[in-house]
Amino acid sequence: MLDFQFVNPTKIIFGKNSVDKLGEEVSNYGKRALLVTGQSSVKASGLYDRAVSLMKDKGIEIHDLTNIRANPLLSDCERGVEICKKNNIDVIVAVGGGSVLDTAKAISVGALDDGDLWDFFINKRTVQKALPVISVMTVAATGSEYDGISVVRNERLHKKFGLVDVHIYPKVSLLDPQLTYTVSPRYTAYGALDIISHVLESYIDGQDSPLLQARFVEGLITTVMESVETVLENPEDYEARAYLMWASSLACCDLFAVGTGGGTIAAHMVECEIGALYDTPHGAGLSVILPAVMRYRLEKYLPTTARFAEKIMKVERKWHMSDTDIAIEGIEAFRKWLKKVGNPITLKELGVKKEDLENIAERIASNDYSPDKETALGILNTYYE
Repeated sequence: MLDFQFVNPTKIIFGKNSVDKLGEEVSNYGKRALLVTGQSSVKASGLYDRAVSLMKDKGIEIHDLTNIRANPLLSDCERGVEICKKNNIDVIVAVGGGSVLDTAKAISVGALDDGDLWDFFINKRTVQKALPVISVMTVAATGSEYDGISVVRNERLHKKFGLVDVHIYPKVSLLDPQLTYTVSPRYTAYGALDIISHVLESYIDGQDSPLLQARFVEGLITTVMESVETVLENPEDYEARAYLMWASSLACCDLFAVGTGGGTIAAHMVECEIGALYDTPHGAGLSVILPAVMRYRLEKYLPTTARFAEKIMKVERKWHMSDTDIAIEGIEAFRKWLKKVGNPITLKELGVKKEDLENIAERIASNDYSPDKETALGILNTYYE
């Protein structure tokens, strides 16, 4: 195992009715809050009113930023920054899914800055300070509640980039699995794949990863796969929802990657361009692209992909099967499972046009740390239809 440092500054409050602590936690950071929410479900469920009541009971002045959509927009972040500056906001509260929290994190940076917010996403400037953020999560997927990452779509440039910085870790995340009961089957499945992707990318790339870390990942992915099948049958199975919610957090906090030396493969880089152009749900895009990367780069990642097939997909190694045979069978078993739980497995299902692939590949290659154009085009064509 390689040397490493691991610090995660986020306080997690996990369990039934954990949201009841919201007012108390927010009051620790100030008296004026920006409440960031999505489009309708938080209000329809009564969670919005509950959150407002809890904060008002502590004397907190609340300002709203609503209608945050999936693939959060830079313009909404800029709108939130204006509200913060106008009202001297002390703390930002995100109630919703990963897109709501990503928006809140971006706002937390812009609220204390006088320049162009997009500069931070293109590494033109570095974050020096940010307002505190507190999250109440209603979806198990992105892991934003336990990391220092914000992913935002610049609709003017049709670009989707991530900002990674220690200043934007949430101060507190309140995680109640009961709040995910009403998540639709489709978005539950998308979220499960998002969770899996966050650990599977470094697992596949970690050729020399220590056994302990590999087994962490195998256990997490197996549990997520079992749990999503359970909640698709019974949406209010608390234990399975709890596993998904905690797995979402763990998958993004870097705990499973420390000491491995593993980076990431190309799935997120490729999917971000698809999401920027087509506004596809992140988990849906990854459901197509992650297996495509594994298959297209099979030779490079053969040992770990073969292990994935045997340990996670339970492919039985018969006497005549090579690592390549095992790995390919494992990838196809994975795609079959993705389809079973309702995820797309081809780009055509996502509505991506064949004639756009060349342009998408060029856009991918133009970004830092992304695959070159030939590789990107190969990945895009692997499971187009």
